[in-house]
Amino acid sequence: MPVIGAVIGAIMTGLLYWFMYGNGMEQIERLLGDRRNHKLRLKSEANFKAAPIRSIKNPADAAGVLMQLVAQARGTPTPEQEAAIEEQMRTIIGSDDDLATQMVFIRHAATQAADAETAIDHLAPLLREKLTVSERDDVERMLEAVAVIHQGPTDRQERLIARTVRVLAELA
Repeated sequence: MPVIGAVIGAIMTGLLYWFMYGNGMEQIERLLGDRRNHKLRLKSEANFKAAPIRSIKNPADAAGVLMQLVAQARGTPTPEQEAAIEEQMRTIIGSDDDLATQMVFIRHAATQAADAETAIDHLAPLLREKLTVSERDDVERMLEAVAVIHQGPTDRQERLIARTVRVLAELA
């Protein structure tokens, strides 16, 4: 028993000297600073990646991003899904708008989203504010039109559509 006490005492004395006369405090401060910087860096990266989603002010672009996210919920969007999204977008945008340019932005914004739930949370206030109830129903119909391609919607796509409809109906 006295040997264990002597070993623990020697370890504690070594740690105390390391703190007082060595660079123990600097090491701990650097470790805590690195941890803080890592958290800030992750938050900054998340904000940077969410910028395309937060910059959307047009409800048509928001609906396009949601359709792209529904397609991505199955995996990499196929040409058939892309064609369905473009077809749905043609029904809601003006004839003078450039669909190809909008689709590039929509694809970029959808791929930059951290996840679909975060994107829905960012886009829902815009869609609730700018769209009527019947237009929100149209958004649901468009999402389902993209999901039915390739033997119907997957469970993940169904959950995503249900969450979108639920979030859009809140505070309506």
